[in-house]
Amino acid sequence: MLELRHDTHQDPALLALTGSLTIYEVRQAHDELRAALAGGQRQWRIDLAELEELDSAGAQLLLALQRHLLSLDGGLDVSNPTADVLELLELLHLQSLYPDVLPAQP
Repeated sequence: MLELRHDTHQDPALLALTGSLTIYEVRQAHDELRAALAGGQRQWRIDLAELEELDSAGAQLLLALQRHLLSLDGGLDVSNPTADVLELLELLHLQSLYPDVLPAQP
């Protein structure tokens, strides 16, 4: 189960994910992200402290979110990723997605 909270009164705007972001929740997350982005904010911070499970489908959605925001001259900053989230992102070689969070690969 996924819960997505957003607060556009902060700078950057905040997205907080709780629960799981797997293939089973991606459709719901996609719809909720579209609604959150409808306000026009281009700079977001995503808090992953309470994200319990992430799979490659969820990582793909986060990558699509980052690319969408970059296409609007915005950006996505990641905060508080769990060890499991970091492990998956490293396994998928997604350092370019979150360069400030992951160590560079040789």
